[in-house]
Amino acid sequence: MTKPNLSLKLGLLEAFAVLAGISIGAGLWFEHAAHQGAGSPASGAAATTAVQATASNGSAQMPATPVADAAHAPLLAAARAGKRVVAVGEHGVILLSDDEGKTFRQAGAVPTQALLTSLYFIDDRQGWAAGHDGVVLHTQDGGETWTLQHEDLSSDKPLFSIYFKDAQHGLAVGLFGTALQTADGGATWTPLAVESGEENDHHLYAIFGDPATALCIAGEAGLIYRSTDGGASWSTIKTANPGSFWSGALLKDGSLLAAGQRGHLFASHDQGASWTELPSGTDQSLTSIAQDTDGAILITGLAGITLSSSDGGKTFAAQSRADRVPLNAALSRPGQAALLFGDKGAVDQPAS
Repeated sequence: MTKPNLSLKLGLLEAFAVLAGISIGAGLWFEHAAHQGAGSPASGAAATTAVQATASNGSAQMPATPVADAAHAPLLAAARAGKRVVAVGEHGVILLSDDEGKTFRQAGAVPTQALLTSLYFIDDRQGWAAGHDGVVLHTQDGGETWTLQHEDLSSDKPLFSIYFKDAQHGLAVGLFGTALQTADGGATWTPLAVESGEENDHHLYAIFGDPATALCIAGEAGLIYRSTDGGASWSTIKTANPGSFWSGALLKDGSLLAAGQRGHLFASHDQGASWTELPSGTDQSLTSIAQDTDGAILITGLAGITLSSSDGGKTFAAQSRADRVPLNAALSRPGQAALLFGDKGAVDQPAS
């Protein structure tokens, strides 16, 4: 009998512990925020109207409700819709900023209270979000309002990443090898086989790359999945990473980065065909990768860790925030420090 890989088991436990911590902490935040916002007649009326609308369309989802201090809701992903900043997180909270993160407001119509984990925009108007309950949301007005395109309550298989090649063709992946594809802008979704064989249920965490050359999926157990035909078929690449990859990114020079548990950071210079580990300077798990217009790279992680590179990803310098707040996403800003998002919402950089 093959012995279980201890580092893999510990890494998987860490992944679930992070999600559990987010859910518990977010639950406490939401209870407080909802109580603080309960005195607003306008908020109550809006929530009631949304509940009635959702009930009439047959969905099992309850709509997100307006909350006080939404900017400090736990946030897991962020993206740009043109110049607008959009961030998503716990209890269906979606935040919008039109002033480079100085102020945020909550999106007005979101048809779910599920934890939202991923976000992708193809232009300044059209985007998608995905998360727990297998939900996929779609917006056509830059994030102001959202519609529910997909949900799956038959099993506990949250979606961790969503990606669109264009307005019609998209992919979504998640827990236990869940993979979905659409060719009609998300109106319908069908299963996609990423793995083959008996072990075809590894967790899939992040979609990244270039559909014209190679798309990749960051996965559990040091696995990266690669497609050279736009996602129609996939090959499995086993890297030297003993843990899971949680994030990945295509850099401006065409190279790829993948990062994840215990500070493991890998690079590929052949469109994902092979991967080499880079020194990260930390053993904290890494959650997202962002690159500025000038080529500078910022990687976020747990315990307030950030890694920065000014040489295109050849070397990285690690820095830890004084408040050690877990960071889940980052967005670059022209001429300013990057916007950071984490368990305490949108946070300043560096910590005071």
